[in-house]
Amino acid sequence: MLRCSDNLPTTLYTAEQVRALDACVIEQHGVPGIQLMLKASRALLSTLEIQWPDCRELQVFCGKGNNAGDAYLLAALAIERDYKVQLWQVGDVPQRGDALAARERAIAAGVSVKAWQGEQPTKGVIVDGLLGTGLQGEVRPRFADAIGAINRSGLPVLAVDVPSGLCSDSGQILGDAVHASVTVCFIGLKRGLFTGAAADCVGHLYFSDLEAPSTAYQNQVPAARHLRLDDCLSALPARARSAHKG
Repeated sequence: MLRCSDNLPTTLYTAEQVRALDACVIEQHGVPGIQLMLKASRALLSTLEIQWPDCRELQVFCGKGNNAGDAYLLAALAIERDYKVQLWQVGDVPQRGDALAARERAIAAGVSVKAWQGEQPTKGVIVDGLLGTGLQGEVRPRFADAIGAINRSGLPVLAVDVPSGLCSDSGQILGDAVHASVTVCFIGLKRGLFTGAAADCVGHLYFSDLEAPSTAYQNQVPAARHLRLDDCLSALPARARSAHKG
């Protein structure tokens, strides 16, 4: 189920915890990684159709990690729905695993894939599948250049799982970060989507647990919880109608 910002879970996790959740779903519950990517790509497409129902063109920026895999499969789905799709590969291509399989599916579906050479996108919706939760240290120059091009474009941006360059644990900008219009987060909400500079980067937040079994979460104690206004108000004592702030 796809949930939006007014109906999100309150539990927040670190990147390490979400990787453990992902591994649990794959290894203990027998869900192939590529199947999780397909579910993520469908959630991304649903979000696109909700947020930008008139959009028929995508500019998809990919790195080589698993969030790039989600973006590759989104591109393949979009081609099947008669979108015009240009996929820009930034840096190395995936060499193995589910991300490589997703890239091959995108190419087989007819997605146009080009190595990004500094082109400035000028139309459509941009999909940010550059960097995910595994980012360590500041964004490398090639990716920083791509992030700069995305931010300068003025186009709406859909970020896959976390805006590229934003630390998913702290919300710190690691040198440079995508300023997304919408972010779709998967498996578990990352703590860094609610802290630090996240408010400048995340945009409207959607969440999908990718139908992960509830038992996968039993051994993970949330790293934090985010408070809802209604919960805070309910904890306050009732105020008399004649009360005055003085």
